[in-house]
Amino acid sequence: MSRTRWSARVDSVKQVSAHLPATLEALEDLKLLNLTSECRRDIQGLEKYFKTFNCLLLASIWFKILKSIDIVNRVLQCKSGTLDVASKNLSSLIEDLHKIRNEGYDNILNETLIVAKNIGWPQYFKAELKRTRKRKRHIDEDDENENADDHQRTKFKNDVFNIILDSVIGDMTIQEKTTRLVKQYPKDLGDELTDELQSLRLICIFSQLWIFITIPATVASAERSFSVLKRVKNVLRSTMCQNRLPSLGVLAVEKELAKNTNLDAVIDDFAMKKARKGTL
Repeated sequence: MSRTRWSARVDSVKQVSAHLPATLEALEDLKLLNLTSECRRDIQGLEKYFKTFNCLLLASIWFKILKSIDIVNRVLQCKSGTLDVASKNLSSLIEDLHKIRNEGYDNILNETLIVAKNIGWPQYFKAELKRTRKRKRHIDEDDENENADDHQRTKFKNDVFNIILDSVIGDMTIQEKTTRLVKQYPKDLGDELTDELQSLRLICIFSQLWIFITIPATVASAERSFSVLKRVKNVLRSTMCQNRLPSLGVLAVEKELAKNTNLDAVIDDFAMKKARKGTL
């Protein structure tokens, strides 16, 4: 998974959630290789986990969350993006995540149940193995296992689903970050830090408006342009001279412009020019 491309995260989760049967077949093929005992234990652990409904549901949840983030992330990395557009998209993303947290669990669960049924996967949660003391059940008592699956669904929602969404939403808001900072340094900071930062942000926006309207929303485009050099001058081209490297770098950065250029016309124009002879 790429460390600089956020889209690689949603792509990796999508492959797991959409191709679980094929993943298990690949693990079965790995068993035919001459592997160490540690690798075989890891394969058995992966097989055991992938065959559960918990794995399929968790992959569906993460795909839903990461897909929403990836759509906004692509807008933020646009070269022509501005701060006002970036701010609106981030606000819209936070609203969508809140909507998923409050209303999306049942929809994701029902969709996952349908997928599990179609691919022949378990349609129930894997309960935690605990030693319980058995006791005699009276005739008028209800069976304790009747609502076990409903209990697991509620438990998964409270212990996993809500915590994931709260963590993702909290990382995007100033209030959550300042609350963590105040808890870490209670002697030096107070609860009023959040209100002060909100006021400071408004002051900075209006007083330094001429700066904000000229800077890009993100530095993703500049970072990608700088990383082009790693692809242009690799191990196979380590002896490349300096006068050639900048030209190849410009062609790689401006690849869209280079694709639309008529190379035949450029070659003909170069061939029509007279060769300059110099003394050696």
